[in-house]
Amino acid sequence: MQALEDITVVSLESGISAPLCTRLLGDFGAEVIKVERPNVGDVNRHWDSVVYGDSSAHAWVDRNKLSVELNLKADEGVEIFYDLVSEADVVVQNYSPGVVERLGIGYEDVLTENEDVIYLNISGYGRDGPYSDRKAYDMVMQGETGLIQMNGSPDAPAKIPLSICDINAGMYGALSTLLALFHRERMGEGQEIDVTMFGGMLSWLGYFPHKYWHNDEIPERVGMRHHLLTPYGPHETADGQYVNFAILSEPHWETLCIDVLERPDLLEDERFQTNENRVEHRDLLEPKIESLIAEQPRDYWAERLADAGIPWGDVNELDDVLSHPQAEHLGLVKELETEDGPVPYVDNPIDFEALEFASDPMPDLGEHTEEVLEALDYDDQEINELRESNTI
Repeated sequence: MQALEDITVVSLESGISAPLCTRLLGDFGAEVIKVERPNVGDVNRHWDSVVYGDSSAHAWVDRNKLSVELNLKADEGVEIFYDLVSEADVVVQNYSPGVVERLGIGYEDVLTENEDVIYLNISGYGRDGPYSDRKAYDMVMQGETGLIQMNGSPDAPAKIPLSICDINAGMYGALSTLLALFHRERMGEGQEIDVTMFGGMLSWLGYFPHKYWHNDEIPERVGMRHHLLTPYGPHETADGQYVNFAILSEPHWETLCIDVLERPDLLEDERFQTNENRVEHRDLLEPKIESLIAEQPRDYWAERLADAGIPWGDVNELDDVLSHPQAEHLGLVKELETEDGPVPYVDNPIDFEALEFASDPMPDLGEHTEEVLEALDYDDQEINELRESNTI
């Protein structure tokens, strides 16, 4: 069985955050109806054309969905929307600030037709407050939440290449929807939910706020090193490869010095006695470690680190990751069968014994419009009239 069988989600979505949220719900078995602009569709369909003419973003976030083209600026389109949501369990929207209210399809409007609905708003900053009218995209949010200034090398900041703020909002959106469904199961009531990219990313800042509150410390950019720990990170070997290791405790540090580097004298240096000491004097310690690792090839260090029980790994390119032996063992890369050919995808990483995940390919724009309208009892003539009026 699938966990969200018999749950229907109607989504007014664009980009990555809400589409990823609803794809996760679709993975879990929900019927996700993706409402798209006629002849245009979600913006994520147009970013490239590498998947048999479809975009890589569309292939990533739009599997396990039905696509319905619907003009929400037309009265007939709004009527169809209400037909959809009258029996829906969940509505998800991440339109620009104020759009759903102007269209008359916000939570208070939908509540008049479906008092048990769960209505999820995903936005950049929230629906009120000084920044509520700002549009938010991943790059903008990475800057706004401090990620760009703390990421990169000392001489240059850098963005994180993943759409991490969108992913954060999508994950929190899916989590909050599951919580709301559980609450409704217990209490018999729906509710409105707000998930913000800004708030989600602040919640992921981890220990950095505490370093600031308690030590007045603004994180400096440390490149491939760690703000809180050292030695830590990738180190280049004599053959131009890398070993990536982490010293997380004093026993690790002692083992590294004695059994791996064969430099017990480092343990006697007062500047390196504790992790805080080592971080304070990283400008002295890290070049020493780098020069030692550079004396021998990757395989030499890999064997010594493994024998010593130090956490370590390789620094892989993307092709190495996708063909990784552990990825193969876990069955993480699967294929969707489409009319154009097989589409590989990274499967949902959650492992259930008693539950299954859905695995339907991403829909063509408007592929399910007629099917969904027929389920709402629209006949052929009515569907043709809606098409002629550009409602669908």
